[in-house]
Amino acid sequence: MTFIKALGAQWNKGKLAQQLEQTLLQESEIHSLFVGATTVATVSNLIAAIGFREPENQAQTQPLSNEFMLTILFDCFRLLMIKQIEHDNLNQAEHLIIALAKIWAKKAWHTAPEEQPDIAQYQRLQNQILKLAAQVDELDEQRRYQKRNM
Repeated sequence: MTFIKALGAQWNKGKLAQQLEQTLLQESEIHSLFVGATTVATVSNLIAAIGFREPENQAQTQPLSNEFMLTILFDCFRLLMIKQIEHDNLNQAEHLIIALAKIWAKKAWHTAPEEQPDIAQYQRLQNQILKLAAQVDELDEQRRYQKRNM
């Protein structure tokens, strides 16, 4: 029975990765990120692997909402920030996820007035991403400076 559940979870991760890829491809501002060796499919699969949560995935439809995208990118962003701080070595796909999170954090929200209480939560996520990104950028700058002085 656990094998069937595990197989189902992997199937749902695959479906989520496809939805993520389609949603990312709709954003014209991120196309320039994928001119290198890492494809949008690779990044989508990595986001799905890192940020997948079974119950939330069931209700998602195509296209994925901005709120869902920001939430899953925030989850990935936090984990990758920890990896960056502790180990100082992210691969290209992980750097692209961080860049995507920053782009999504800078997006403006266009919602109906009745959805205003929900938007405050996502604006907090946006602010946290931008604040953490600035702190990690500063840490990276300090590390580069220290390496130059060796």
